[in-house]
Amino acid sequence: RAPPSSNLQTIALRSSFRRLVVVLVLTFLSTMSATSATSSSVKVLKKQLRSNMRKVLRRIPKDDLLKQSSQVAQKLFKSKEYSNSKALCVFISMPSGEIDTTPILQQIFKDGKKCFVPRCISKTEMIMLEAKSMTDIQRFPLSKWKIPEPPENDGRANALDCEELDLIIVPGIAFDSKMRRCGQGAGYYDRFFSKLRDVRQKVLPAVNNSSQYTNNTFHIALARARARARVCVCVCVVQKDLKMPNLLGIGLPCQFVEEASSLNNKHIILCPL
Repeated sequence: RAPPSSNLQTIALRSSFRRLVVVLVLTFLSTMSATSATSSSVKVLKKQLRSNMRKVLRRIPKDDLLKQSSQVAQKLFKSKEYSNSKALCVFISMPSGEIDTTPILQQIFKDGKKCFVPRCISKTEMIMLEAKSMTDIQRFPLSKWKIPEPPENDGRANALDCEELDLIIVPGIAFDSKMRRCGQGAGYYDRFFSKLRDVRQKVLPAVNNSSQYTNNTFHIALARARARARVCVCVCVVQKDLKMPNLLGIGLPCQFVEEASSLNNKHIILCPL
């Protein structure tokens, strides 16, 4: 005896539903695989960029590096972001292969501004602690990278607690004209910005649950780079409601790079000029 038509309809619906589920699962797995492959290729390209850029930086003669660093510092001092600042975070340079921030630090103390410098407290986290003077910095113990770092437990002020903090000078291995920065790869500054954002949100009015806060990103934009004589000073524009400090990324002229799309045009990587 033939099954009732209602049963046939039920069986047909179940079969269609199963086919739909199979198609959705296969589509999801295919998408995940493509995304994973793309993400992997971007990581490889960024790793290659970092390696190439470090080689370029190591080849710069010391005298040239100091001269270029001084030019970048002078451009920084003329910026309204620096002129209007009261308290800054600035990195202390590595012994070689990086822009020299010594003239920037000297000027900060000369201008009577508050200065906070990095201390790495783990393989993934850093804090910014106050430096009082160049003499103070010269007394700091050296990190494994031979960079002076402030002592952690001697009562120094933490930048996260400084409401006056209005400018952060950020290092990078490369910058482009699309408001992007490629860091050294450890993510120290990304995590620091995230912590700072959380702290700043807590002192805002009761609009903290607005989506504008969760969607905010902290890209760094190259400011007025000239084709022949690029001076790599970068200015970040952030939402004023966040009350975040200005972010200034600095580097040598050779660290200005062009942008290039990855294979599927969904991700952007940076390529040396």
